[in-house]
Amino acid sequence: MSNQPIDAASGYCVVIPTYNNAGTVLHVVRGASALCETVIVVDDGCTDNTPELLKESGAIVVRHNRNKGKGVALRTGFRKAAELGYTHAVTIDSDGQHFPEEIEKLVKASQAQPDAVVIGARDMSGEHVPKASSFGRMFSNFWLKVATGMDVGDTQSGFRVYPVRHINRLFCWGRRFTYECEVIIRASWGGCPIVNVPVRVYYPPKAERVSHFHPFWDNVRFTCLYLYANFSHLLVPLPHKRLVRRAEPLWQGSLGKTIAGLWRRAKRMAALPENLEMTGGPIKRTRALVRYLVHEKNTPGELGLAVGIGAFWGCSPWIGFHWLLGLYSATRVHLNRVACVAATNVSFGPLTGAIAFASIWLGKLLLGQPFLFPRTTNWRVLSQFAWNSLGAWLLGSVIIGLAASFAFGLGTLYGVRALRRRRQADSADETVAPQAQPQSDREMQPMAQPQGSGA
Repeated sequence: MSNQPIDAASGYCVVIPTYNNAGTVLHVVRGASALCETVIVVDDGCTDNTPELLKESGAIVVRHNRNKGKGVALRTGFRKAAELGYTHAVTIDSDGQHFPEEIEKLVKASQAQPDAVVIGARDMSGEHVPKASSFGRMFSNFWLKVATGMDVGDTQSGFRVYPVRHINRLFCWGRRFTYECEVIIRASWGGCPIVNVPVRVYYPPKAERVSHFHPFWDNVRFTCLYLYANFSHLLVPLPHKRLVRRAEPLWQGSLGKTIAGLWRRAKRMAALPENLEMTGGPIKRTRALVRYLVHEKNTPGELGLAVGIGAFWGCSPWIGFHWLLGLYSATRVHLNRVACVAATNVSFGPLTGAIAFASIWLGKLLLGQPFLFPRTTNWRVLSQFAWNSLGAWLLGSVIIGLAASFAFGLGTLYGVRALRRRRQADSADETVAPQAQPQSDREMQPMAQPQGSGA
């Protein structure tokens, strides 16, 4: 690492939001000031002696009259950075959790991709790391990947680099801790890359820890955020605000080039590797595809969720459109499309009629309606009966679809886990076996030497 501070001409400054962290804020500000020429501290309505400490810090201080939340404080800092002409802002928490000397590491990653949001992914294996923080990060990482399709190493890390001109164009609902997750979602929807950089983290003992995270209300806010992000992305197929120009535009000057570009995008959406062996008969190709999906492509949770959604649509009354609904859903929530479409075949062939019959019966039972099934094979009579029973069919299919979704989804989750553990065990046995062979050869060599010398 270089010891030269990051000057203003580089376009990078540091933004530090703080609220009642008098014991650590001055240390963080001094550490950041040693590495970056401009440090902006947003005093989010502190009620301790933080304002007095900041007067002698040499940082640019922006104060809120009352506490408005971390999200609002960050937005205030970004606006101030833009007013001063900075293009990027490094954010770091004021509780001493992060090490300011690692700022340069994040800045270098940002300079390599100026449009990216760079996140300092914390190493959570250290001492005094709360289990709730580790679980919260895992939960947040999973649902953010469903919403964006991106692997974010640490969605809740406050140690980041933001491209100010892109972030200031975003509208976010979050005002507190949820802002940092929402801004990743909207930035990725706008085309900004998300870059993970591993960083160290320090958690003091529980008795010395100062945290303004409310375990109940902030978790409720996170749950609402992910419900909103995933369902709005799924149900409202409107284009998002583009922040970064596409590497390959939709219209490429001619119809032929445009169709070729769309075909390339379709192959990328399928997310199949180029070296996947797909030769041979249909059984061999299917086995190769299943092997890839199970062992390489997705996590067990992602595969289980994709299969669960596909099974739900397979039980719906929209016969003939199950695969299309599965493909759309998997695309919008960034899940495995092949697994989701394949799972819609829970109603393949005769099962379609059986599931429809069970759905109508269950729906009429719940609605208190008599179930009088026509005893005929006349298609016109059966279709008229299905149309008249559409409400009961929809109600019953939702319940049966949810049950099938949980059953197939959990079955896939635990099945894939078991297969991967078995494969790892087999791989471990294969690596141990070759190492035993040379040892047996060395043991046999002394026995062969006397025979040769006696001859």
